[in-house]
Amino acid sequence: MQNEFIHITPCKWQEFNPPSENFLADYFAYQLNEFFNQQKQRELFLNQTITAPFIIGIAGSVAAGKSTFAKKVEDLLNQNYPDLKTAVVSTDGFLMSNNELKAKGLMDQKGFPVSFNWQALNNFLCALKVGKNNVPYRLYSQEISDLVTDRVGKISNCNIVIIEGINILQVPEKFQPPSDFLDLGIYLDAADEDLEYWFMQRFHSLLKLNENNPDNFYYEWAHWPIEKADKLAKDVWQSVNYKNLVKYIAPSKTRADLIIKKQKDHTFSDFYIKKF
Repeated sequence: MQNEFIHITPCKWQEFNPPSENFLADYFAYQLNEFFNQQKQRELFLNQTITAPFIIGIAGSVAAGKSTFAKKVEDLLNQNYPDLKTAVVSTDGFLMSNNELKAKGLMDQKGFPVSFNWQALNNFLCALKVGKNNVPYRLYSQEISDLVTDRVGKISNCNIVIIEGINILQVPEKFQPPSDFLDLGIYLDAADEDLEYWFMQRFHSLLKLNENNPDNFYYEWAHWPIEKADKLAKDVWQSVNYKNLVKYIAPSKTRADLIIKKQKDHTFSDFYIKKF
């Protein structure tokens, strides 16, 4: 990785505090200026208006904090660019439904490349890149751990679209890599033991949150002895999430434009910017 990325001197950057002095704020400003300048040049050359948004992809392991980071990026961009409309989308919405996964015998590989509808993700990204409006996408519910069937999301007149998900930098078989459609790819990196710790933290939060919600995916586990529930969660981490990380997610970091190293307290310690 040292040969492909420039390592920014380690320092304890607080997450967007304060934005005006933050490396990330300056980095986004640089990337956006480059993008909009190139867009203007293309418009002049083609003699037509181009409405494609700036697309940011955020990848990383399960429990790496992708959703939280994406929301903070959105807040930062809204604060610094109030005239630009920004939206956040999760690639969880491009998973196959639980029924489809069960029918194909893939439930134990949920989150692996084989469990995603890559064609739908490609179609979505392509529609954004050609400037289409009201682009629909499916929603995923963490409560039921499945796709939402009664409504969809839509991207309308957005200048910036942030797409977060474990697979956004991966190279699927037989399909165009999603990163081909990105203007900026970011990978959140962390030590294996920190990722497992955050995974267990989130698991405990979900148990507590749903102990009185019998319709929730975690309700039954919330009423198990904590030792039994923890053993299940750790088994899931090792056999599913960690396996997915090592085989498919972590190798995709080399396709990122920016790799951010996180510490156990969620602060950023290192930045790696791609040289080319």
